[in-house]
Amino acid sequence: MASRSSSFHLSLQRPRLIMGIEKASFGGLVFAASFCLVARSYWGVPILVCLYLVARWLTKRDAQFLEIFFKYLNEEHVYDATPRIQDIKTRPKGWGRGLPL
Repeated sequence: MASRSSSFHLSLQRPRLIMGIEKASFGGLVFAASFCLVARSYWGVPILVCLYLVARWLTKRDAQFLEIFFKYLNEEHVYDATPRIQDIKTRPKGWGRGLPL
């Protein structure tokens, strides 16, 4: 079997992570942790640790999960499996022309 080689360095193909999670997840957790510490609500620290573990698990499963999820939230009417009448009425004229029904 022939060996494969890539002209790109391996580090250029890996996702950028901070402590094993995405940048957006890390930023949200740091913001929530600083809020918990300033508000002296120390009961939130174990919850943040659980959220960190969930974010780390999600990042291992799919490194672009949050980016794709936020894009879906911004464009959920486009990717809706069951379009609603009010969505169809608000679309511009010619939307989806030529697509099979």
